[in-house]
Amino acid sequence: MTPQRPRLARFAWIGWVVVLGIAIAFPYVVDRPRFWLPNIGVRSLWLGIIAMSLVFLNRYVGLLSLAQVTIAGVSAYGVGYMMVTQDQPFFVAVPVGILVGTLAGLVVALIAARTKAIYFLMITLALGQVFFSWASQAVEVTNARRGLAPITKPHLGIVNLNDITTFYFTALLLAVCCYLLCRYVAASSFGLALQGIRDSPERMAALGYRVNRYRVAAITFAAFIASIGGVVLVFDRAQIDPDVVSLGSTLDVLVVAVIGGIGSLGGVFVGAIVFTLLDNFAQDLTDRYMTLTGVVFILVLLFAPAGIAGIGQQVRRALDRRRTSADVSDHPQQDPSASQPAVEAITKGKQQ
Repeated sequence: MTPQRPRLARFAWIGWVVVLGIAIAFPYVVDRPRFWLPNIGVRSLWLGIIAMSLVFLNRYVGLLSLAQVTIAGVSAYGVGYMMVTQDQPFFVAVPVGILVGTLAGLVVALIAARTKAIYFLMITLALGQVFFSWASQAVEVTNARRGLAPITKPHLGIVNLNDITTFYFTALLLAVCCYLLCRYVAASSFGLALQGIRDSPERMAALGYRVNRYRVAAITFAAFIASIGGVVLVFDRAQIDPDVVSLGSTLDVLVVAVIGGIGSLGGVFVGAIVFTLLDNFAQDLTDRYMTLTGVVFILVLLFAPAGIAGIGQQVRRALDRRRTSADVSDHPQQDPSASQPAVEAITKGKQQ
C-alpha cells in the first residue's frame, strides 16, 4: 500500500498540468470568445482567487471567514476611487487598492482573531454587512448605490488589457501566482505553525507561540490574496457598486468554495467554473435556475463532502476499504475451536 503514495502524487501533478493546459487552450477552442472569456473564464478566475483566500484560512488556520468578499470589495473600491475620483493612473490605483484591501483584512483580524468557530464566522459576516451599509450611503467616497464607473482597462504598451484574450491570460497568471504563493506559505515554517495552532492552540501557546499574532498574520495574508481577486474583479466589471459586497455575493463565494472543495486550494477554480456555468445556462433549462443551483449544492454536500476536488480521494479510500476487506476474506482468521482437538492430543501424549 505504501509504494502507491508517490505514484499517486505524480499523477496529481500530471492532472494539474492537464488542467493548466486546458485553461491556456480555452480561448482558442470556444466558439464565441467574446461571451465565454468574460462570463465564464475571467469571472471564474476572480471568484476562484477570492474563494482561495477563504479556503486558505479554513484549511490551514481552521477559521471560516465570510469577510473575504468584503475585503475584495474594499480593494476594488480603492482602485475605483483612485482612477475615477482622483484621476490617478493604473500603476498608482492598483497598489493602493491592494494596500487598502490588505489593511482592511488587518482590521478584521484585530477584531476577530481572538474568536473561533461560529463566533469568528458571525463577526466577519457582521463586518461585511457594516461595510455594505456604509458603501451604500457614502456618496463622497463610493458614490452610494450608483457606484464608481467607468473603470477602464489600460493599454500597457506591449500588453493591452482591453483585448479580452490578453486580459484573460493576465487573470490566469495572477490566479496561478496566488495558488503557488498559498502553497509556498503553507509549506513554510509559518504555515506549519498555523497548522499546529489549528489543531491545538493551547499546546502551541504552551510551546511559546503567540497564537493570536499568527492568526492575525494569516488573516492579513488571506486578505492580500482576496485583494488581488478584487483588482481583477473591478477591471472585469469596469465598475464597482455595493452589490459587489452584498450578502448574495458573499454566499456566492461560499458556494464556490464548498462545491470545489473547502479544503482544496486548486479545487475552488473547479467550483467557480461550475457556478458560472450554472449562473449563465441554468435559466435556459428551467425558470427556477436558483433552485437548480441549490440542488447542485446539496448534492455535492451529500455525495462529495470534500467537494469536486475531493472525489478522487473519496474513490481511492473506497477502493482501499474494498481491497482491505478482500484481503481479510482471502485470509480468514483461524477458528480457535478448530485447534482444540490438536491441543488435547498433545496434552495426552505428554501425560503418557
